[in-house]
Amino acid sequence: MTGAGPLEGVRVLDFTMYVAGPYCTRLLADMGAEVIKVEPPGGEVMRKAPPFRDGVSAYFGHLNCGKKSIELDLKSAMNIATVRALATRVDVVVENYRPGVMARLGLAWERLRELKPDLVYCSISGYGQTGPDAGKPAFATIINAASGFDMMMMDYEPALDRPLRHRSNAPDFMGGVHGCAAIAAALFGRDRTGRGQRIDVAMMDTIHNMMAHEYQAAQLPDAGQAPVFAPVRARDGFLMVAPISAANFAALARALDRGTWLDDARFATAPARIDNWDVLLGEIDAVTRTRPADELDRRINAEGCPCTRYLTLADSLSSRQVRARGAAVSVSDGSAVYQVANTPMLFENAAVSARPWVARTGQHTGELLAELESATGCGGSP
Repeated sequence: MTGAGPLEGVRVLDFTMYVAGPYCTRLLADMGAEVIKVEPPGGEVMRKAPPFRDGVSAYFGHLNCGKKSIELDLKSAMNIATVRALATRVDVVVENYRPGVMARLGLAWERLRELKPDLVYCSISGYGQTGPDAGKPAFATIINAASGFDMMMMDYEPALDRPLRHRSNAPDFMGGVHGCAAIAAALFGRDRTGRGQRIDVAMMDTIHNMMAHEYQAAQLPDAGQAPVFAPVRARDGFLMVAPISAANFAALARALDRGTWLDDARFATAPARIDNWDVLLGEIDAVTRTRPADELDRRINAEGCPCTRYLTLADSLSSRQVRARGAAVSVSDGSAVYQVANTPMLFENAAVSARPWVARTGQHTGELLAELESATGCGGSP
């Protein structure tokens, strides 16, 4: 990893909170953008979210490392004027308020583009900026339920009599990733046309895009069956195996010394394996439950069938693969040093990585207001 980040020189004004918006702008910071996070007095709400290290939220730090922080009360007309002046000096604005909030503050796309016509303005919300549900409040858990995701998971586990308990933030992170991609595309387009762009990302839409098979199956009453993956038991844990292709299945049969499966009419062809998928999993489980998980993992992978032992997150973080790729990196918030997940996008000729600091609330307020005062004669009161 060498050179500057691919977004070096890009400035981002960040009006985000919770997860989706902060993750989007963290990815932009990872790629070299200067991200200025606008926080209310006392800091963004996630600064109070556990887990804490020395009283400081590591959850907040995970999502906001590498950003600058300016503390402004947006109920103040003077501070709104300051923000509007700042908006003329950035390339991108990102917000994930409920639709209508930025308009009430006088910071909507329509207002800011008057000040800076080439501005890229990205909004991330639960249901999007248009449509009858646009104004509904939403968190990831609401989108999981409203999108069909939770009912899909219930359908895949016949023993359940209600949707699973979980705290998946998939809609947040999918929203953040799509927002980041759209911003990068808009900046590329701006370089060619000189025009800014309005971006509208709905977390609901991102989850629907993620469920490609189920999306199509929902439109067909006689949709074909697809394999549902499930753990098989080892002597000291659980395994996930994925004998998808004929080659994968043959490799699994070799690894488990079950060559007879290759001639078994229930498993001899791909359609037959799909029709008898649960039977096949039962046969696999009957063999693996008597053997150590690590031995099975090594042997099945060596033969060429995708397989892994189930790991805890702590085990996964200490794995040789995570270490080799630098996929966990250390950051400091001034009170503690801890690890965060590094950006998943590796570049050969650019410095792309989680930046190793977490700003204190308002740490850069004086610096940014002084710059603005110097450039425009416009100041503000935090």
